[in-house]
Amino acid sequence: MPGSESLASAVPVNAAASLVELPAWRRAVLLGTGVAIAVGDRNLDIAIVRTRPGASRLVASTVVRDFRSRAAAEWGAEVSAFLASAGERGTPATIVLPRGAVVESTVSLPGATSKEIPGAIELQLDSLHPYGDEEVAWGWARATRNEVLVGIVRRSVLESCETLFSEAGIGIAAVTFSSAAIHAAIRVRTAAPASFLAYSTALDASRIEVYGESESRPVYSARYPFDCEQSLDLARDELRLDASTPGLELAHALPVQGGENGTSLAVAAALAASTPFSPQPANLLPQSRRATRSRAGWLAVSAAAALLACAALLVWVILPAIQQRQYMQGLAAESLRLERPALRAQTLEKQIASARARIAAIDDLRRRPAADLDVLNELTRLLPATAWTNTVEIYPDSVVISGEADQAATLVKILDSSPLFQNSEFTLTHTGQTEQFRIRTMRRGRIGRTTP
Repeated sequence: MPGSESLASAVPVNAAASLVELPAWRRAVLLGTGVAIAVGDRNLDIAIVRTRPGASRLVASTVVRDFRSRAAAEWGAEVSAFLASAGERGTPATIVLPRGAVVESTVSLPGATSKEIPGAIELQLDSLHPYGDEEVAWGWARATRNEVLVGIVRRSVLESCETLFSEAGIGIAAVTFSSAAIHAAIRVRTAAPASFLAYSTALDASRIEVYGESESRPVYSARYPFDCEQSLDLARDELRLDASTPGLELAHALPVQGGENGTSLAVAAALAASTPFSPQPANLLPQSRRATRSRAGWLAVSAAAALLACAALLVWVILPAIQQRQYMQGLAAESLRLERPALRAQTLEKQIASARARIAAIDDLRRRPAADLDVLNELTRLLPATAWTNTVEIYPDSVVISGEADQAATLVKILDSSPLFQNSEFTLTHTGQTEQFRIRTMRRGRIGRTTP
C-alpha cells in the first residue's frame, strides 16, 4: 500500500495490523499543526504534532509541573516560550479536561443528519448528566453512522478553565475530553478500525485508562484501579472482544512518528487538531469563544488546499476532457479515412444487387416459354368445342382469356379444376345466342410475381 512506510515507522507491528492507513488521495489534504494541553491533577502535558501528507510527527513535548500552585502568568510564560521554540508562537491550543470533569456518553440517533443532531441531544440532555439544574456545556462528535459521542461539563468548570488559560496568555481553540480526542486521532491517518483496544497510564500512574472500540460498543472509555492485564480483560468483556485481542499502549498505537516520546493523551489531541480537514473531536467550547489560528497559518493551509484542488481538477476534469477530445478527433480522422472505401463498398453492393435482379429476370424469361406453352396446351384441353377465344394474354402470375361461348359461366369452374389455374374471375356480355366473356385466372404457384 502506498505510504505504508510512514505508518510502519510510527506504529509497532501489532498496532499496524489493526490500523489501515488512508489511501494517498485522502492523505493529500492532511496539512497542519496541532497544539494540545492535557490537564492533569498537578501537571500540564503539552504536545505539538505536525501533519503532512507523508506522515504525522511529534515536533515537541513538555510537562509543566505543579501549575495549580503557581501563578498563571508564570507557567503561561513557560508554555509560550516552549511554543515559540517550536515555531508555534500564538497558536491556540486544544485543552483536554481531566476525566472526572466530563460526563461522557454515547447516544444512538439513527438516521439523524448533522443539522438535526444538536436538537436531538437537547431533547434528552437532562437524562445524560447528574448535575440536575446546574448549567452545563456540551459538545458532540459522530462515533459511527448512527451513534454520537457526547461530552457534558459543568459550565462553571469550563469557565474556570477559560479564565485560567486566559490569565496564562494561551488561546483556546477547543476544549475536549479523552475519548473524543483518541477517537478522532486514530482516524486522522487511518481508516476506522473494526476493533481497537489501547491503554494509558501517563496522567495517573495509580490507574489504568482504557479506550476501545468494537461492533457492540462504538466508543468505550474507563479507568480501572487494577493492573494492566486485569483492566484489559475487563475492557474486552465490555467490548465483547475475543481474549486474544491485543491491548496496545496508546503512545505506540497512535499513527504519529515519535509519539512515544510524549504524553499519549496530549499527543492524541494534538494529532486530531493538526489538520482541519479531518473529523474533529467533540468541542465543549461555544463557537463564539474559540480562538483561531493566525491569518498567515490559514493562508498557508488555504494555499495548499488551493494547490490540491487545482491538482484534483487537472487529474479528474481537465485531463479526461483532453483525452476525450483527442479520442473524438481520432475517431473523426479514421472515419474520414474510411469514408471513400465505405462509399465504394456501398456502390459495389448496389451493383451486385442490380446484377442479381437482372440474372433472376433472365432466368425467369428463360423458363417462361415452356411454362407458357403448358398454359396454352391446358387451355386447349379444357375449353369445350362450343367456346372459342379471341385473345389469350399470358402473364407471369395470371392468364386473361377473351372470347365467346354458349355458356360462359361454366368455364370458371372448368378452369379452377385445373392444376395450373385458380381463383378465376369473369365478366359476361350477352350478344344474341352467345355470350362474350373475359376471364382472368391466376396461375398456381406463381401468385405475387409481377406482370412485365
